[in-house]
Amino acid sequence: MQSSLEESQDDGGRRTRSSELMKKRTEQSKVERDTLMMELNGMVQKMINESSWWERRGVDCSILMAAFVSLPTAFLQLGSSQPLWFSLGVMLGVAHAVITVKGTHLASHRALSESQVWGKFWTTFFIEVCSSFSAEAGVHGHIKMHHAHTNVIGLGDSSIWKVSLLLRIIYLFIAPLALPVITPLVAFAHLKGRALVLVIRTVLMVGLGLYSQLWLHINVSGFRSMHSALFCMLACRAMFSVPYIHVNIFQELPGGFKAEKRTTAELLR
Repeated sequence: MQSSLEESQDDGGRRTRSSELMKKRTEQSKVERDTLMMELNGMVQKMINESSWWERRGVDCSILMAAFVSLPTAFLQLGSSQPLWFSLGVMLGVAHAVITVKGTHLASHRALSESQVWGKFWTTFFIEVCSSFSAEAGVHGHIKMHHAHTNVIGLGDSSIWKVSLLLRIIYLFIAPLALPVITPLVAFAHLKGRALVLVIRTVLMVGLGLYSQLWLHINVSGFRSMHSALFCMLACRAMFSVPYIHVNIFQELPGGFKAEKRTTAELLR
């Protein structure tokens, strides 16, 4: 009995020492990660300080400005009865993709202005008004989750397109066309439990963006019915949804498929 008691105490001591050792290793690993992150931040800050304003913001702002400048021409061309001129209205889809993808990404990183007030304004404008999504949810998902857990399976990966029940052809090439409808619905779902002021602001900004484009299609492009204007608006917004989803899927592991990375050819088999 004495021997059993001593063995039990030895086992307990070993477990305690093992637990303490694991704790020390975890703390040491955290310190090492924090040190590496500080070094990386220092390198990034050094690169930023050595860059000119044109390199930091000028190029991106010029691209966004070109997209906004092309909007009036695109809306006018969509009202043309000539097939050639009408086809030039495709610029609206290109401009929308540039504004929503590039503008949203830059705004989420507060890369469009050094001012916190303007940074908040551009985040709300590009994410909520232009992209029909919640600014808080968008920034949190991209900055706090995606960048913090890049390439970590199931933990903040960038694959937001998770409809694994669909056939692969539909999953990759047809279902993404529904993104203009799905996006605001997901945005409103993210508002559950949020402050009332935030909910009202998001609903108003998303509604403003959708209504403004619809109004321009009717009053500038000259669509005679609400249905045709709505269809054109959704078509323009969905124009680059398929390549967007493909980049989103293959940038990380696809949420709808299992454990290993696969090429496009493998996914289509």
